Amino acid sequence: MSTHDLENLITFRLARLVSELNRQSNRLLRQTGGLNVPEWRVVSLLGVGGEMNGRQLGSLARLDPGLLSRTLNALEQRGLIATTRRANDRRAVWASLTAAGLEVEQATRPVMLARHERLMASLSPEQQAIVLPLIDQLYQTIAAENAASGEA
Repeated sequence: MSTHDLENLITFRLARLVSELNRQSNRLLRQTGGLNVPEWRVVSLLGVGGEMNGRQLGSLARLDPGLLSRTLNALEQRGLIATTRRANDRRAVWASLTAAGLEVEQATRPVMLARHERLMASLSPEQQAIVLPLIDQLYQTIAAENAASGEA
């Protein structure tokens, strides 16, 4: 397989794109709220959805349990989230934003939305109309293949 062949693989190109997006995200998030990408995902989800348990956050943010645990611990140590356990299920951790976490969420949201707008503006109106549905279709295809093979 040559370099040219790799360049023609959608997974290679997407991995490269995700790497660059994460690098840019980390820079913007550090400058704005002192967050990294996993922390921003959690803070954003809690900002939009309110209190959530770890299972919900991990699923929505697509973070594995170990990374989620480290992320929640880091956010709690910095005073951006508060975690609790419910009497009826001591295993589940529930997280919510603190006042400081809400400030960080509100500071980072416009920065990340502006970045989204810049990325979308680089596409023609026709491309803008199809890019997110195309990504969704690829995601659904992968999810269906994973489900069929017994993976979650």
